[in-house]
Amino acid sequence: MKRERIERLAIDSAAGELNEDVEALFEAYISAHPQAGRWAEDILRIYKETETAIDTKTRDADAGDGMPAVKISRLSELKWKSFGRWAAALIVGALIGFAGGRWQITGKTSSIDFAKLQEPPAQVETISDLKEKYAGTFWGDKVLALLESRSGQRYKADFQDVGFWHEYRQRIKEKHYE
Repeated sequence: MKRERIERLAIDSAAGELNEDVEALFEAYISAHPQAGRWAEDILRIYKETETAIDTKTRDADAGDGMPAVKISRLSELKWKSFGRWAAALIVGALIGFAGGRWQITGKTSSIDFAKLQEPPAQVETISDLKEKYAGTFWGDKVLALLESRSGQRYKADFQDVGFWHEYRQRIKEKHYE
């Protein structure tokens, strides 16, 4: 038999949980195998030491008025004073926060003030004025190109040689032939 099984049987034997037939077979096996007998003796010694320790602890604990030595705290036995203080602190904090958030500073309005221009707005310039002013600069050329382009100028009459997809197809064809 393996050591674990022998130890389990020794514990059951010490606790008195084995019937007479199994107890006799276990004693016969222990007497025939000295190593198994040493393992069983170790377990029996440990079991008895543990049992006596538990008995001394429980015997001393029950010496009082019959109540267990361990105090069990219940939900109904909460410290209501401390609970009331915490609840009051939360309520007062919430009220202060609510009042502070709603409090308006007198003398200041929450309306939006619009800036008033000191000088009259400049007249809208024509495209030719903008060309004279911004022609030759990078962003100026971009803006002028956008202003001058018209939706009808973008497409040609056949609609097939203009646009992103046409350029994409051309590039794919060029890559294919390379």
